[in-house]
Amino acid sequence: MKSGYDISLIKGDGYLVLPISMARISTGQTPQKIYEVFHYFAKKLEKYSNDVILMYTSGLYFNAENLSYDKRAKLNEQMLNHANALRKLIQKKKQYMPSAFHFLPIDYIILNAKEFHQFFHILKNLERKNEKFRESIKKDIGKRKYNGANVNFILEEVCVAHIIRQRLVEFPRTLVRNDIWRLITYSGEYMASDYYQWKNKVLPQTDTINPFNGAQYDFDKKKIFVFDQI
Repeated sequence: MKSGYDISLIKGDGYLVLPISMARISTGQTPQKIYEVFHYFAKKLEKYSNDVILMYTSGLYFNAENLSYDKRAKLNEQMLNHANALRKLIQKKKQYMPSAFHFLPIDYIILNAKEFHQFFHILKNLERKNEKFRESIKKDIGKRKYNGANVNFILEEVCVAHIIRQRLVEFPRTLVRNDIWRLITYSGEYMASDYYQWKNKVLPQTDTINPFNGAQYDFDKKKIFVFDQI
């Protein structure tokens, strides 16, 4: 596996993890476009003993300081409509087993991984002390204001990604038996703060089984980015 290139074959059984950004749910990550992602990867699987995790990031938006009840209700409605449309598309196409697709909120990871609280505080302390780490967070935040709410948004996302790749949380299983690999796939670049914490070994790197334990797939570019090779 070489960073900056596409993946030709994924061996063994595992999980394709697709984070669904609420900001892109009606544009770059519509149900049709999400379907294209796992349809593309189906051709790369050595065998059909794999599940797909659709991870909705709605919970991260509760960090926003001005998130009113009406906005939260709208956010939940968008998430439910997206998930239901995707379920209908999977059933209509009849190409894959519907029960192998698991629709989870990001809070599932936060609640079920005992390491989340520890990891978050490690990153929070680093953000207070380390200018280079703050610069990476600023890059991830983009044009939004650098404040506590937006910083926590990024740090929680980094923690969740690391927990998934390190296989520190159990996922629902339909076809998966051995949980050998977990590949996070997103239609866009990896987070600069995630890359920084990995390269500097900020969070524990204990997993030796998942070949993608320090990598992320950019579906727009059709390339895998392996942090140790960048």
